[in-house]
This record gives sequence, C-alpha cells and structure tokens, in this order.
Amino acid sequence: MHDMTLTHRMLGRGKRTFAVAGLGVAALALAACGAGSDPLAEPSTETGGSGGTAGAIIVGSADFTESQILGELYAQAIKAKGGDASTKPGIGSREVYIKALQDNSVSVVPEYTGNLLLHFDPAATATTEAEIASALPSAVGSDLTVLEPSRAQDQDVYVVTKQTSQEKGITSLDDLKKISATSILGGPAELQDRAYGPPGLEKIYGAKFQQFKPYASPAVKVKDLNGNKIQVASFFTTEAAIPDNGYVKLDDPQSMILPQNVVPLVRADVASDTTAVEAINAVQKALTTEELTALNTSVDADNSDPDQVAAEWLKAKGLA
Repeated sequence: MHDMTLTHRMLGRGKRTFAVAGLGVAALALAACGAGSDPLAEPSTETGGSGGTAGAIIVGSADFTESQILGELYAQAIKAKGGDASTKPGIGSREVYIKALQDNSVSVVPEYTGNLLLHFDPAATATTEAEIASALPSAVGSDLTVLEPSRAQDQDVYVVTKQTSQEKGITSLDDLKKISATSILGGPAELQDRAYGPPGLEKIYGAKFQQFKPYASPAVKVKDLNGNKIQVASFFTTEAAIPDNGYVKLDDPQSMILPQNVVPLVRADVASDTTAVEAINAVQKALTTEELTALNTSVDADNSDPDQVAAEWLKAKGLA
C-alpha cells in the first residue's frame, strides 16, 4: 500500500471502528428482495442445474452474479473429484449467509478478504493483502475457517460517468466533497451501513451525500447513473458495466476500501474434508481477476447460466 503519517494511522483506525450497524435492517432489506421466498428453506440444487436433495457439502452464495458463479465453481469442482456437493444460490447479504454457515444450513460460501475481516473485526488495522490474510483465520472464530485466498480480486469501487468526471473534475474519492451535498449516491442496500459506504465517505473524505439510494437491480442502477438520476454509484471492479459504459473509477488515496481477494469461508468441519478442500483450492489457484470478469460478462451480458459458465471454465482448466 503506502506509508501513512501518524494522522493517517489514527484515521485508519478510526475508519475501521464503523461496526456493521443496523445488521437487522440490512438483513430485512435483503430478505425483502427475495419476493417472500427463503432460499434456506428450499431444497438445494445439484450442480449443473438438475434438481436433487442436499449433498454432504452445501455451497451457498450471495445474491449477486459473481458469488453464484463462484459457488458453482466450488461445488462442481468437488463433484468432479468424487465428492458430494450441491448449491444454495442467492441466499442474501453477508449477515444472512454467515448465519447460515453458523447454523449448518450451508457448508461453504465464497467471500472477499478485506470486507470479511471488517465484518468480524470492525477495528482491524490490516491494510495489505498479506496483513489481511494473516489476520483472517483468528478473526472468523473457531467454528469457521478460511481456505487459500485467490489472486483473483473484486474490489468495491465508486464510479461516475465520463461527463461528470470531466465537467466537475471528479477523479478521486477525495474530489467527492465538491459535489456530495447536492448529489445522490447509489448502491446495494447493505452499502448504507458499511465502513466503506456513506459513513466512511463522510468520515474519511468529507463527502456527505444529499441522499443514498438503494438498488436491488444493477441494470436499473446503470440506467439511473446514465440518466443522471444518481451522480455517483458503487460497483464491483469485475462488472462489465464499468467498461461498457465508460465509467470513471475513482481513486481511493486513503485506502478506505481494503484489498478483496476471493476466499472461501467454510465451516470448521469442512476443513477436514480433503476432497472438498483440495477441489476448492484448485479453483482458487487457477482463477484470475480477468477470468472472473469474463465469467461475470458471460452471465450478465450474454445471458448464460452460472452453472453453465462454471462448467465450461472448469473443463478448460482441467478441473472437471
């Protein structure tokens, strides 16, 4: 990362103190997105899209494309090695699927190193990939564990349109204070209470937005950003919408957003399942950020199914 002054170190510690407040609100908001359905109450699906009963290893995923693709990669890789695996896609937010791990509803979920660390330890001061990887095992507790982080990353990132960037001189999060008082920030509902969401933007960058607008649909968020109904939006760096629309990714000079390497979070008992662990770690080792971006594009832009693109990628890598 970068050398920090004493003031920055104190600020860095301060920014980590934003606990994930309002977890119940976030969980309820995300539960509402499921149109009344509870994915944890429904039978899990065999990988490859066919119906079936729950297997010995149940791979859960969050309610966005990339998480569901990663879930399919893990589950299908386990099955290819002779293990028994099924999936429960689209469970919800971090608060929901970690609870599902803890109550044994699922066995494995795809996660991201920096945000996972802050979930369990809001006061964590780790900032580099190595520091975060070192801090995670003890942070997640004795009932859960993390497997090998991948070199593949998917950062949270704030963007503006090219027009906004040019007309307002916005290229960095530090510039947002120039427009925030009269601007609307858009992002997923749970962002509102995240340490790198509106609380962090105000505390670290002095950018207090006129309004935060939650979005369940990335497509609607894109439409509203392009139509200037919102002026700033959060995305994932692997989303095709960023290059497709020519959005300007805003620099983060204070490193508010931590490194986010893909990492499997598993129940402690799963860590002793050699077949499952070796299969998942093989996926982790083979995956790159560029390939993850391409897999997302295949689903979001080309309308392929997550299980289909996962199967093709695993076959191409010799993992299935």
